[in-house]
Amino acid sequence: MILSSVSTPPTPSASTTTVAPVALPSEPPPNAGCDGVVISHSDLEHPTLGTVRVFLFLTSVSAEVNRQGCVLPVARSGKVLPAIPIDGEERLGFANPATDATGNMFITYNPGRYDGVLVLIPDAIGFEDIGWDPDMSGTHYMGKHAYYYAELVGPDSSDQYTIRQSHNDCTPSCANGNTTSKDLRWNGSDYVA
Repeated sequence: MILSSVSTPPTPSASTTTVAPVALPSEPPPNAGCDGVVISHSDLEHPTLGTVRVFLFLTSVSAEVNRQGCVLPVARSGKVLPAIPIDGEERLGFANPATDATGNMFITYNPGRYDGVLVLIPDAIGFEDIGWDPDMSGTHYMGKHAYYYAELVGPDSSDQYTIRQSHNDCTPSCANGNTTSKDLRWNGSDYVA
């Protein structure tokens, strides 16, 4: 008995659709809430939005007007998250590395006198509100997640940054005052001493 081999066309299986990944923007969308020019960007793996690209802006330099900074997060989907203004920037940049084991992103800034650390803390819809200090109405350099007169230490062996925040009691004057510092560490929801 001779067996013959017959070739049959493959049967179509359930339809599979491959979705092409959406590329992160190399430039922020126009009119997205920040003025000036992009000076840098860095990516963050957000727990609910996927990769988010964070752009840093500075307005042009002028002898009469301080430069203003702005932070603009844009999700991989193209969704623009709320812009975060920062006042009077002498310096603005990402920490190196920009994120640590907490999943938070760290941006360093200097509005003219002391350095500061801005922390972007992911939440379900984007990032927690920076919580600008209500006692300093109209300013954007001190707040719940904007640590003025502060620096980053680390990351340590657990791949986490510590925020070292200083305070000058200005007694008898700020030039001759006593400066103290405290180290703030992530407790899972905030930076505490």
